[in-house]
Amino acid sequence: MFYILANALFLSLMLSFSHGLLKWISIQEGGSQIDVMFKFWWVLTTSIFIYVIIFFYYAYILRFASISILLPVYTGLSIIFVFIMGVWFFQEPWNWQHVAGCLLIIAGVFLVSGMGG
Repeated sequence: MFYILANALFLSLMLSFSHGLLKWISIQEGGSQIDVMFKFWWVLTTSIFIYVIIFFYYAYILRFASISILLPVYTGLSIIFVFIMGVWFFQEPWNWQHVAGCLLIIAGVFLVSGMGG
């Protein structure tokens, strides 16, 4: 079980980081969105490269892990990490409904992963 959780954690951190890079590009000044993407092509390329790594790593891990555990845990953790990144790094607004939703996701991750009992 630790193997699945460690890989889900790695995948979710990578996905969240890639989303953060795309968010960073989207808030840059410098003309149209296309102009900004060309200006910061290296950040866009890094984000795409991370997505490719995630795709192949996920496909590899599925050889050894149960999809019914890996995908929900990976997806749930990704949502939590993206929420934290949005609030912390991009000063996005949040409210208690967001926090309650995150707590429910965490509870779901514990239950699905088998750590809840």
